[in-house]
Amino acid sequence: MMLTGVIRAQDQAEDVLSYGATEKQHSLKGPGAALNDNPLITQYDVKFYGLDVEVDNRSDRIKGQATILVQVVKDQMQTLVFELSNSLDVEQVIVSGKETGFEHQGDEITIPLTSPLDSGNVIIARIYYGGETGPGMSCEVDQRWGMPVTFTLSEPFYAKDWFPCKENLEDKADSVHMFITTDYGLMGLSQGILTGTTYFPNGKVRYEWKSHYPTAFYLISLAVSDYVEYSIESQPQGISKPILIQNFVYDVPGCLEEYRDKIDITGDVMEVYCDLFGPYPFREEKYGQYLWPWGGGMEHQTMTGIGSFEFYLVAHELGHSWFGNYVTCATWQDIWINEGFATYAGYLATENLYPDNADAEKNYRFERAMAEPDGTVFIPAGEADNDSRIFNGNLSYSKGMALLHMIRFELQDDDLFFEVLRNYLARYANGVATGLNFKAVLEETSGMDFTDFFDQWYFGAGYPIFEVDWEQEGQDLILHATQTTSSARTTLFKMSMEYRIIYSGGDTTVRVFQDEHVETYSFKFPHVVEDVIIDPDNQVLNRVLDSRKKTLVKETGHLVTVFPNPGRGEFSFRILPEDAGEVTVEVFNSAGELVHTRTFEGCLPGWEYHISPGKMESGTYLVRFTSDVRNESFKLVVQ
Repeated sequence: MMLTGVIRAQDQAEDVLSYGATEKQHSLKGPGAALNDNPLITQYDVKFYGLDVEVDNRSDRIKGQATILVQVVKDQMQTLVFELSNSLDVEQVIVSGKETGFEHQGDEITIPLTSPLDSGNVIIARIYYGGETGPGMSCEVDQRWGMPVTFTLSEPFYAKDWFPCKENLEDKADSVHMFITTDYGLMGLSQGILTGTTYFPNGKVRYEWKSHYPTAFYLISLAVSDYVEYSIESQPQGISKPILIQNFVYDVPGCLEEYRDKIDITGDVMEVYCDLFGPYPFREEKYGQYLWPWGGGMEHQTMTGIGSFEFYLVAHELGHSWFGNYVTCATWQDIWINEGFATYAGYLATENLYPDNADAEKNYRFERAMAEPDGTVFIPAGEADNDSRIFNGNLSYSKGMALLHMIRFELQDDDLFFEVLRNYLARYANGVATGLNFKAVLEETSGMDFTDFFDQWYFGAGYPIFEVDWEQEGQDLILHATQTTSSARTTLFKMSMEYRIIYSGGDTTVRVFQDEHVETYSFKFPHVVEDVIIDPDNQVLNRVLDSRKKTLVKETGHLVTVFPNPGRGEFSFRILPEDAGEVTVEVFNSAGELVHTRTFEGCLPGWEYHISPGKMESGTYLVRFTSDVRNESFKLVVQ
């Protein structure tokens, strides 16, 4: 999922498309809460959720019933407990066909059973409820299109705000039905397949969605608005039946036209992922996307809520189908299993479909990761109930992405790297995993020991800082590498490193392994060395200390990245963190004439901003960006 702390996209300039805002977002109608530690919750296994609810797009109220089928897993179970926000009213509870008493306090429904049940018994509970929902369900107007939408976002602790459930990551429901009744003219969307639509004489219509794949509680969703469907198909190699990609945009003039071409690229991303990761996990149903009023997106299983159809956002959320949905983090401390992997999936989509942009994407992610020099990817236990820490964009997303890239670098074998990913997905398919589960598969598949790597990069804090001195006598080249670190919590990173040796006739790159604070490497080198560059291709997180000036060298690259390029005239750009602020964009044609200019105030680091210069003839243009720090120009090719 890619969302922004508590910043709403509509509160920013209209061009903000929230690519870089990879932290999850909530309306914050109430405080966050930890997962339920009531031991009674663990005495059963959820098999089925059936929700039959009435919702409109004018309020965040809900009314209906939840049918929950559970199987007892502990002998002598005497009490059934579900979670439901105390702001919702429970009207009636029926267990195994009989109305029963209950108590609804402290966000729990406690239901005493008529007699104790042993392991293996099945219980069907039906709960009639309604009222104003909590943060997990919101009603807002998409300011860009003037469209009111009611929608849910349950991750991490907010499913109970709108339906009775068990908020336990390890307990995926085997199947989910979502029946949504709303007003004529509106559509109700959810996961799985739309199996029926029923129109009632009172002006209401019911949409009946059914999914038969295991689903984590927070991936269940609904959305209600005035939508229109635009669907495409993708048929990756080796798959006999096309995959339905079902998209829903607002039924207002210009909306579908705005997004059609961008939506179409989803099929290309699907093909890349199927080739790299294996078949789309939910191919018997669909992959869905629908517009909602918030920036970024949420990877509801087979039905992603999305703020726009920008390439990287689409790629990130689709990547969650494998990493987050098919295999889900076993604990919120291991959110890397979801977000770090999906962020790297987005990078892989860029690498395969827009390779010219891949280095800029990687460099941006690395810079964000190093923006927190004392941060860890693994979430400490004391912070595992904190939304903003779980979905920290610098750590869970960007540093998490960097870990996977560095694993790939350590393996030095792309075929082996993707075999690791496919083996991991196969082992934990439709289940949950931790970071250490992934480490085990990595080691088994590669035959390498990654204990130090995970101690340093997953559980450890910060990143290394390198300094290199060199001397040459004849053909003997000696490199002296010194490593310090950004955090006192991790004092050494044992790791591979590349050095590029520059000489008058060219350059050559050597690869070494450093497992001491100070290392000396000797090489036979027949050329006169002019310079030595540390990590020339930016393969690992690190800063460089200039040996001559004793200052940190920040190799931040460009002021902005521009994409797509080539394109059709419209383009987006992303600001690097240290250059946030006011940015002026000027577009010049081949004759040097200014054809478009715009100034963006208060630019946010990492966010995408969109430029629509109007109709542009095919050709080459110059785009100049000016900030308080520097200016920079790019050639833009319009096809």
